[in-house]
Amino acid sequence: MKRNVDDLVRGDMNKEQELPVSIRSAFDQSYVQIRQQSKKKAKRSWLKPLSAAAAAIALSSAVLITNDTALAKLQALLGIDDSGLETAMEHGDVHSIMQTQTSENMTLTLDSFFADSFRMGLQFTINSEHIVKGDVNNLSFEYRLFDANGKEIDAMVSDTKEIAGPGLFGSAEIHFDVLKDNQATLSYVAAATTTTVPSLEEAQLIVEAIHIVDNKGNVTSINGEWVFNLKDTNTMQQKYVAENTVSGLTLQQAIVTNGSMQVSYIIDGLDEDNSHPLFETSIVTSEGEAFYVKNAHVERLDKEQQTVINLVFPYSVWNEQPSLSLKVPGYKELKLVKKE
Repeated sequence: MKRNVDDLVRGDMNKEQELPVSIRSAFDQSYVQIRQQSKKKAKRSWLKPLSAAAAAIALSSAVLITNDTALAKLQALLGIDDSGLETAMEHGDVHSIMQTQTSENMTLTLDSFFADSFRMGLQFTINSEHIVKGDVNNLSFEYRLFDANGKEIDAMVSDTKEIAGPGLFGSAEIHFDVLKDNQATLSYVAAATTTTVPSLEEAQLIVEAIHIVDNKGNVTSINGEWVFNLKDTNTMQQKYVAENTVSGLTLQQAIVTNGSMQVSYIIDGLDEDNSHPLFETSIVTSEGEAFYVKNAHVERLDKEQQTVINLVFPYSVWNEQPSLSLKVPGYKELKLVKKE
């Protein structure tokens, strides 16, 4: 079933952009999408230009990515500038799924999947007659995520649809690349800043719609049902605690997982004018490498006259640093050490 909904998938119409307004409205509007990148970018010799994917074969189980071709296909998902996901992939935390489903004359293949305690990444190959190379300005999708018991735990759908689950992810990035006529890749990385992603063992992802915007702003929406079975990843965590005290700033928690680090702290005052320097806040290693915020959530505690800051950084537990520094402009450096 196809319908034109010109007001459904509006936005900046860039290939790398925030979610369209109507879909983004399904999220808590207090979340802040941040695209600040690490100032020190690791060079990866195996990152090759993305090429057209071969015909997908549905496999019954996930397998680790172990060859250069598969690694190259993940370029869009990982984002060359996301060192946390790159490090996670190097250690086998990104899995090749290769499940294929067809609905409403559109074929979706879930190529790869990543999940840790605070982020989830998906990469699809989409085959459809509505995809025309050189005439796709935006590509997005709607989905629902169910746990092993069939309970909805997250959804990214338009504001005309009901959401039954509590929701996990507050912000997300979508990247796409049109490989040729009738074929494109769609990559999605979502972040949970205020909660922890539960086990996705035997979880089910159901894609409900694909939205294609052409260069004239016309929107074609294909509504169907593409069902994918997810595999749990070996999620690891390392907690850090504050070694020193900083006036006006109190650490709540700092947790590093496979490809992400979540830090939560409280600052005195309410930050009514959004002046807290989220974009400049960083995690710094003992070698001086800085990792800047990717996603953030701000909550003002009016009664206590305080503000809770929740941040996710592109930093991996595989970096195995015994100590780190949290640098918030305007505050003394907070030293973080591993909690044994």
